[in-house]
Amino acid sequence: MAQLPTAAVEEHRGLACECDDEDPFEWEVRDSGTPFWQHAVAGSCAGVMEHISMYPMDTVKTHMQASPVRLSIGEAAQAVLRNQGTSGLMRGSLVIGAGCIPAHAGFFGTYEFATARIAAEEHQHQPMRMAACGAAATTVHDAILTPHDVAKQRLQLGRYSGAIDCALSVWRQEGLRGFYRSLPVTLAMNVPYNGILVACNDSLQRYLQVGRAGGGREAKLADAPWHFLCAGISGAIAGAATTPLDVVKTRLQTQTDVSHASRSSVLGIARSIVRESGVRGLFQGLGPRVLLAAPSAAVSWGTYETVRAALQDFSSNSGLLPGGMPMLNSMNLSSRSSAGSSQALVGAAAQPLLA
Repeated sequence: MAQLPTAAVEEHRGLACECDDEDPFEWEVRDSGTPFWQHAVAGSCAGVMEHISMYPMDTVKTHMQASPVRLSIGEAAQAVLRNQGTSGLMRGSLVIGAGCIPAHAGFFGTYEFATARIAAEEHQHQPMRMAACGAAATTVHDAILTPHDVAKQRLQLGRYSGAIDCALSVWRQEGLRGFYRSLPVTLAMNVPYNGILVACNDSLQRYLQVGRAGGGREAKLADAPWHFLCAGISGAIAGAATTPLDVVKTRLQTQTDVSHASRSSVLGIARSIVRESGVRGLFQGLGPRVLLAAPSAAVSWGTYETVRAALQDFSSNSGLLPGGMPMLNSMNLSSRSSAGSSQALVGAAAQPLLA
């Protein structure tokens, strides 16, 4: 049987490599990464579910931490119900609900982007790099959400007639700085919080062999309960570790005396709390914070992974690639490329015989 000329074989190899390099829609070899819009939708759903479902507990925590005297969970809850009624437990929820949609879309989009850049080796345990991904995502999230959080906490304490009145009053009395005065301490709290949460969550998923961290390329709907469990445990650990910073942040955000606030620093507020209530004062609201952080993290990350997996399944079942391109067109492109290379190979092999 005649052997194909070496030159023809080399030419075929070159054409095949060129086709692989030039065809960005090769569905069989293309990276299966999720497009940004799916991260945004999943992240927005996660944010709304997290903040709204746990909002009454967050209101109780805010009252405990803003109070100059030590309050128990029951006392704080009774104070809210006595002064504002049942609706007081949800006062300000629309403000944080509107802010958490873009904030969580930015958080999870940044998290996935950072993970792909600095922790792309999925099969290696990299807790410090995962913590760095969580920290980067937190910076974007807090820059968007902090003004909403300021208004939310002041409304939770029963101040102002509504969200618009709160925003206008803060702007008139404190200016733009009033909305962002607590951003440094918020970042100081949330960067380690989410760093710890993401590192713990990734470690638990690897240990339990769940989803992407457990060796699978993508999240699966069947893994949803495990995502909720891992995130809940991680949230409780991270919440307990960062409670003192949360207490300082709440005091800073709920100050209304502008002259006093201008002289206050994070360290000054911490000293004031210790002077009034001792070191235990820095852990006011520890119980509600852990009770809030654990289910909040579970709802947020569990919802995110579940919605993301559902969107991927929907795209796959509807014949779409992850980026939204019809799979049929991609296969046609691939077939045309393969046919073109085969024709080139046959032609090159026939030339010496015809000669």
